[in-house]
Amino acid sequence: MHLDDYKALIEQLLPIYNQLDFEPIFKLLTEHETGPVRLQIKMEINRLMAPCNKIIDLRGRVKGQCRLYTFNGYDHWLDDVAINIYHRRSRVFGGQYCYGLYEELINTHNNFRIIHQQQKQPPTEAVAADTQYSLFQAQLIQFGYYLSREEKRLSIATPMALTLTNSQQVLATTVDLSLSGAKCKVPAAFDYQLGQTITASFPQLAQQYQDARLNQSHHYRILGIDDIQDNDSIKWLRLLALTENTALQAIIKHDQHQSFSRNNHDDKIIQLRTQGFEHCYLKHTTTMPLFFAETSLKYSLLTDHNQHQWQYWHDERNQPVINHLLSVSRISNLGLSKVSQTSTLIYSFFHEHQGQRYFYSAALPEMTRQQRLLFWQVGAKRKSWRVMRLTLYPLTTNDKQALAQLTPEMMPYCQDLSHIGTLQDLTHSQVQPDYLGGAASTLMAQELHQFRHYRNPISQAEAIHFDPKPLRSESRFQYQTTITLQQNNGIISGHSIDFSSRGLNINLDHPLRCKQGDTVIIEFTDLARSTKNSILKRMPYQVIRTSPNGKNIQLTTIENEDGLLGGQFLQTLITSNLEKLSVCKEPQPSAAMLFAMHQMLLTRLHCLPYFAEKIDHKIKVKAVGSNFPLSPLANILHQLSDNDRCDLDIIFKQRVKQLLAGPMRPRDKQPPPVIHELYLAVEMKDNKVHKVDTKLRQDFDDVASQRAYIEQARQHGELFALRITALPVLNPLTILIGEKLSKLARLTLHRARALEMEFTSLIGCGEILDITDEVLIRLEIH
Repeated sequence: MHLDDYKALIEQLLPIYNQLDFEPIFKLLTEHETGPVRLQIKMEINRLMAPCNKIIDLRGRVKGQCRLYTFNGYDHWLDDVAINIYHRRSRVFGGQYCYGLYEELINTHNNFRIIHQQQKQPPTEAVAADTQYSLFQAQLIQFGYYLSREEKRLSIATPMALTLTNSQQVLATTVDLSLSGAKCKVPAAFDYQLGQTITASFPQLAQQYQDARLNQSHHYRILGIDDIQDNDSIKWLRLLALTENTALQAIIKHDQHQSFSRNNHDDKIIQLRTQGFEHCYLKHTTTMPLFFAETSLKYSLLTDHNQHQWQYWHDERNQPVINHLLSVSRISNLGLSKVSQTSTLIYSFFHEHQGQRYFYSAALPEMTRQQRLLFWQVGAKRKSWRVMRLTLYPLTTNDKQALAQLTPEMMPYCQDLSHIGTLQDLTHSQVQPDYLGGAASTLMAQELHQFRHYRNPISQAEAIHFDPKPLRSESRFQYQTTITLQQNNGIISGHSIDFSSRGLNINLDHPLRCKQGDTVIIEFTDLARSTKNSILKRMPYQVIRTSPNGKNIQLTTIENEDGLLGGQFLQTLITSNLEKLSVCKEPQPSAAMLFAMHQMLLTRLHCLPYFAEKIDHKIKVKAVGSNFPLSPLANILHQLSDNDRCDLDIIFKQRVKQLLAGPMRPRDKQPPPVIHELYLAVEMKDNKVHKVDTKLRQDFDDVASQRAYIEQARQHGELFALRITALPVLNPLTILIGEKLSKLARLTLHRARALEMEFTSLIGCGEILDITDEVLIRLEIH
C-alpha cells in the first residue's frame, strides 16, 4: 500500500482524533480495508498528531520575508505563507502543535527545497486539472472606489492583535498608521467582511513605549480588503478607527518624522491598478454615457466602441438628432425626482424618403401591446432596427461636490448637471427575427406617425472623448478666401472658414440642398489666380456635414487623381505659409473633469466587465469589475466560488473557444465585439446556490424550446438572460493612465513597471450584461 492513496481518509479522521467516538468512526470508515492497512493508517495518524516542540526558523529557506511569531509558548520565525497555513490548518489538528502541522509549515509551496523538487518533476494531471479549474476564478475589483487621505501617515511595521466578530484572534502587521485609521497585512485564511467591526491592540508598541493603554482593545471598521498580486496567502485590510486611542495618537505625532518612518506607495499602487482596469473597460465598452442638465442632454462620452451609437443618431445631413430620442417629455416621464434610478427599453429605426432620413423611436411605457407589435413588425425588418436601454440616475450632493473640487475651472460648464445616464445598445442581429415571430398587430401603419421624430432643432449636446487625446488626423488652419461650389448645373459662391490638406469648411451665400456623401466641385477663385494652378479650379470634394439652413458645408477630398493632386498642392501651400496661418485649436476636456465623470459612471456600473490574459497558452479570466454591494448576478457568481473571487466557470469552461479564444484572437484592426446570448437557470436552497444550468441561445432548436426552457427555469428558481460580449485588447492603456504610471515610476520604478506589464498582458475583455427583462418582453413571457 501507499499512504498517499489514503490521504483523503486520513484528512477526514485528523479533526476527531481526540474525541471519544474516534475508534468507532475509524472502524466504520476502514471496514473494507485489511488489518495491516488499518494498522498503517492508524500509525500515520498517531505520528501526525504526536505533540511537537520543534522551533521553526524559515529564514533563508523560503521565498518571502520572515518575522517573529509566537505559538505553543515558543518564538518561531515564519513568513506570511506559513502564518496563513498555521491559522488555516491548526483547527484540523485540534488546535495543537503536532508533527503534522510542523511538516506542513516547513513544506510550504514557497520553500526553496520544495520549489527545487517541483522543477525536477513533470507536471501531474492533478496539477493540470487544478489549473484548468482556476482559469475562470476571477478577482473581484471594486470599481469607482478610490482611496483618499486627508492626513499624514506613519509608515511602520509592528504587530497588531485583531479580534474578529466571531472571536477569532488574528495577528496582523501594520503597514501604516494614522490618527483615524490603519492599514495592515493579515493572513488570508480568515473571513473578513467589508463594514465589519473588529477590535485591535498593539502589544509590541505597548512593550516598546511602556504604555499599558496600547494593550487595550480599540474598535475599527474594515473599509477595504485588497488582494496582494504575488502572494495569495495574505491580504491588505484598510481600517477606520471608531474609538479614540490617545496613546497611539501621541506616538504617531511624535514619531512621524523619525528615521523609521519610510515612504509607502501601496495605496497609490492599489488605486492605480483599479483605475487601469476601469480605463480598459471604459475604452472598450459599447455603452454610451450621457450627462444631463435637467431634461436636456449636455455631454456624451465617446469611445471607439460606442461611437457607432452617436453616429447612428445623425441624419442625412450628418447632423446630430439624438435630442429627439432623449426628448423632454420622455425624460420627464421617467420620474427621476422620485427614484434613485430609472430604466426603460427603447426601440427605434429610421426610414429614408426623398433623400431625407426620418427617425422613429418608442419607449416601452409609451406603447400599448398592439402598438408595440406594430412597431416591431415594421421596424425589425430593417437594417436600421435598434434596441436600447436608457438608464438615468440623479446626481447626488457628493457627486456635485466632487465635480466642484476637481474641476473648478470647468464649473461654469458643469454646474447645472443634474443627471447621469447610460444608453446601452442591446441590438443583436441573431435575435432580430424574435420580434417578428409574435402575433400580428391589428393596427394600421399610420399609427406609428406619433413616434416619428422632428428633423429640427438639431442636438446641441457636446460629444467628448473619454480620454483626452487629439482626434483630428491633421491640423486645420483658419483662412478665409473666396470659393465657388458647383453641383450638377448649379453654382453658388461663398468663402472658406478653415481648411487642411484633406478637409474644407465653407459658408455659402445661398443654401444648398445636399446630404452626406454627395459630390461637389470647389473652385478656389482667388487662390487659383494667385498660384496659377489649374487643379484649384476643379477640386472634387465629398460632403461630410451640412447645417440645417444649408449654408455651412463641411467637405473632405475625394481619393481620385484630381483629389490627390489638389491635396498635395494644398499641403505644399500650408507648409510654405505656416507663419501666416493660425491653427484651429482642437478643444480638449480637462483631465480632472474626465476623472470626475469617470468616477460618477463607475459607481453606477450596469454590467460585469471581465478581463482575460493568456497563461501557458491557456486563456484565464483575470479580473471582474463590480460595484458593492454586489448585483444579483454578481452575487450568484460569487457564491459559486469557494474563495473571495467570482467564479465564471459555468459560463466559459465548456465554451472557451466560442466565447473567448475566437473573439479575442489578435487582429490588425479593432473589430466590433462578438455577442452571445446565454441563459442561466439557478436553483436556490436555503438562500444558497444549489444547482446551475446554462444554455446558449443557439443551443435551442426553435423558439418554442427556448420559451419552454425559460418558463421551466422560472418555475424552479431564477433565470438570468445574459448578453456576453468579447473582443481583443490591442492597447489597454489610456493617456490618463500612462501619465499616472509615469508619476508612479518616479517614486517606485519597478512597481510601476510591474503594473504596466500586468495591463499589457491582457489579451481581451468583455461585458456580461443582464438582459432578462428584454428577453422576456421580446418573447412575450409573463
